[in-house]
Amino acid sequence: MVRSLAVASVLAGCAVAWAQAPSNVAAPARSLIVLAAPPTADRYYEPLRQAILEFQTAYARRILGRDNVVILGDRATLRELAQTLPADILLEAPMRDIWTRDFFPVLPDKPILFRYAAAAQSGSQARADRTQADVVQLAHRLTLDIQQVPWILDGGNVVANGDGRAIVSDRFLTDNHLDRTQALALLHEHLGADQIAILPADPDDRLGHADGIAAFLGTNTVAITQGHDNYHDAVVHQLRSAFPGIQIIELAWDEVNDAFDPEYGSATGLHLNATLTDRFLYVPVYGRESDARALEQIRAATDRVVVPVDAAQVGRLGGSVRCLGAQMKGDNARRLIKAARAN
Repeated sequence: MVRSLAVASVLAGCAVAWAQAPSNVAAPARSLIVLAAPPTADRYYEPLRQAILEFQTAYARRILGRDNVVILGDRATLRELAQTLPADILLEAPMRDIWTRDFFPVLPDKPILFRYAAAAQSGSQARADRTQADVVQLAHRLTLDIQQVPWILDGGNVVANGDGRAIVSDRFLTDNHLDRTQALALLHEHLGADQIAILPADPDDRLGHADGIAAFLGTNTVAITQGHDNYHDAVVHQLRSAFPGIQIIELAWDEVNDAFDPEYGSATGLHLNATLTDRFLYVPVYGRESDARALEQIRAATDRVVVPVDAAQVGRLGGSVRCLGAQMKGDNARRLIKAARAN
């Protein structure tokens, strides 16, 4: 009799688990944000490994119930994450790096996979190609619809509003040996954008990513870093030339000299490295006095619901909320969500 009760108890527990609603809900209004946990054996990220995992855990919790999220990783790391996150958002698919924005397809609803730039991997194109090969392998495994093109363009160097406008830096021209006319033609073709702004790359950023310069806060609003020099004026000029009637707001960057790797600098205090989805804007905050003012400005300028995300633990790596999450929609998002549930 005791044994029968024990079995009944176990079965009842299983029934509750089976009846539990899935964490992700595939729906047209939801974007999928894809994170990649640092590999267990990775030596570069080892000193900040726990901080990165804590950030990804907290970020995933902010996303769930609003948009969708899947975290990729090796088996050992996913077991760690499963202690504090739903198992059905975890997918065993180890990536060689954590900056999924840069080496995944560049737009949520137009899965174009440009070639990952060597600058993001200490100047080694071979290493960049190996990193991106993990994405190609995952695409084959899950039959994702991804179109590869040979041009070099990191996802961090494509900022779009989802409604025909896109921003890149002129690093795209340099990396591919193109003039401005050629670059615009290629970008119009592959991004499907009607209006494109090519901004001067930040001379202090070795990656030349546009998402360190500007962020769309909505269809017709762009945020840039506050400034009073020739570089700032050139950025404003290019934005106004490309996007007639654009609203530009300027956010102060309370820079901090806390870089984990001097080669890539720090993004601590950079609020414009935010993730824009159809309904939400995930904005990094850093536990600094500048947070409140930035959130006030952003809320006044966007039609999205602003969701602050604590990025204090990862900003010193040189990137923030946007850099650490690729975005997908449609069939590709559904396939990833389904694979994580099955996993």
